[in-house]
Amino acid sequence: MSLTSVKIGEEVWLTCLSHALTTETEEVMGLLLGDVESSSRGGATAVIWGASPQMRCERKKDRVEVNPELLAAASAQAEISFFR
Repeated sequence: MSLTSVKIGEEVWLTCLSHALTTETEEVMGLLLGDVESSSRGGATAVIWGASPQMRCERKKDRVEVNPELLAAASAQAEISFFR
């Protein structure tokens, strides 16, 4: 099954946009949270219901490095949100 479309809510899009605009000249990183729904035609849609922007731990223009503790905390929060 291949991914044929992505649906993203306005709140998630605005979260991503504001995170990207916090530093216009550097890369940004975050986690998108969602589910994959199968369609009757054989494709699949990713439905994104949450975003978790990550802060940089290095200020280098050519890479994004994230604090492992912050990434683990975001992952744990994603699991909590998923099982609600």
